[in-house]
Amino acid sequence: MIFDLDEVTPIYRLVRVNGHLTFKNDMKNTTFNAKHIFIRAGELHIGNKTHPFLGLCTIMLHGEKDAKHIVYDNAIEAGNKLIANLNVMRIYGKQRSHHFSRLHMEAKKGDKKILIAKGMDIVAGDRLALLPTSFDNMASDDVFVTSYDNETGKTEIDRELDYYHWGHSESKAEKYNGADMRGEVLLLTRNIVIKGEDIESWGG
Repeated sequence: MIFDLDEVTPIYRLVRVNGHLTFKNDMKNTTFNAKHIFIRAGELHIGNKTHPFLGLCTIMLHGEKDAKHIVYDNAIEAGNKLIANLNVMRIYGKQRSHHFSRLHMEAKKGDKKILIAKGMDIVAGDRLALLPTSFDNMASDDVFVTSYDNETGKTEIDRELDYYHWGHSESKAEKYNGADMRGEVLLLTRNIVIKGEDIESWGG
């Protein structure tokens, strides 16, 4: 079965996949809503190795904390916001040139500009995570890019940083037994997203 839809599906209580469920590659922007997706004896495919899915696809899982559970098989119960895969689920999204960079200069609390590697395919709207470089393992920042200079790596972000993150133009790995201590910057943006509906302060 080739799954073809316009933009947003109804909220399905249970999608039971016993055959082949494939999202069409030419869909541009779609949201598939369900409380439970049960891939029992079938397969779910979004894109493939040679033809990745290039549009925007969101699988939105719904349900409240105390919603009725579903018995999947042999009295196995499960809550909601769930994909249960007993067979094959393959998802291939748009490839990005880099998913990871280091800070090439210090990023101070309150900054709205950072310097990362040049030559990345980052665009405005991409989401970045700046990981901690201090003893506080919660000192990370989650930001969105407003502009990125491909020639220099200069990146403007949508808000002021909450924390300090150490960076330098060159790795200091030889000084720290092979560990590059510069702050890690992760690209979080994906064109295929699986997430839980945020309801009752319970995202998933």
